[in-house]
Amino acid sequence: MEEKRIPVGIQLYSLRTIIPEDVPGSLQKLADMGYEGVEFAGYYGLGGAELRKMLDDCGLRCGGSHTGLPTLADDTFEETVAMNKALGNDRLIIPGADLDDLARTIDTFNAVHAKAKSVGMRCGYHNHTKEFETVDGVTRFARIFSETPDDFLVQVDIGWAAAAGQDVAALLRQYAQRIETVHVKEHNSRDKTAVVGEGEVDWPPVFDVLERETSVQWYIVEQEQYAVGPMESARGCIENIRKMGR
Repeated sequence: MEEKRIPVGIQLYSLRTIIPEDVPGSLQKLADMGYEGVEFAGYYGLGGAELRKMLDDCGLRCGGSHTGLPTLADDTFEETVAMNKALGNDRLIIPGADLDDLARTIDTFNAVHAKAKSVGMRCGYHNHTKEFETVDGVTRFARIFSETPDDFLVQVDIGWAAAAGQDVAALLRQYAQRIETVHVKEHNSRDKTAVVGEGEVDWPPVFDVLERETSVQWYIVEQEQYAVGPMESARGCIENIRKMGR
C-alpha cells in the first residue's frame, strides 16, 4: 500500500473542561491551529444542523463520534443516528463497555452494529488498557475483534495500547483493514501530561505502518491530562505532529 497523507483531527473530550462554554469559538481555535476535523464525545445540548454549521463555518469535518452503548439503545438509537447523519459522520465508536461479562457485551456490539449498518452507519470499539489483559489465554481485545464482523471498526488508542505493553506497530498490522481512525496519544510512564512527540511512543514506525499498510483515514489527537491548559496542549500536539511531517 502506498504512503498517503492523513488528515489530523482531535477528540473533543480533550477540551471537555472548556468547550461547553464556547463551542463555536473553540472549534475556530482548533481550525486556526491546523486541525482538519473533530471527533465528538457528546454534543453540548446542540442540534446536528447547528453543530454542522459551526464545523462548516471554520472548515472542519467530523471524523467520527464516540457513542456509548446507552446512546445506541432502542429508545435513543434513532436520535443518535440522526445527529451523526447531520454531522456527516457514519462512524459510531463505542468508547468503552462492560468487559467482565464479555460474551454479553460482544453480543450487544454485534446487534447494534447490524442495526447501524441497516441505516448506513458503522460501529466500532476504542480500547483502553484493560482490553489487553489476558483471560483464558486470550486478550479481551483479541476476543472482541475475533467475535465481531470484519467491518466492525478497530479504533486503536496508541497511548493506551503502549501503556498496556503492546507492540503498537504489530497491533496495527494485525487489524490493518479494520482501522479507519486511530487515537494519536502519547504514552510517558513518568509524565501523564506529555503531549504527542514528547513521550515514549516511537512514532516514525507507527506512522509508517499506518500510512503504508492500513485503511486509516484520520489521525485523532486525544489529550486527557495537561501540564498546561487543554487548548495549549492541543496546540502542542499538532505542532509536534507537523514537525514529524504529518
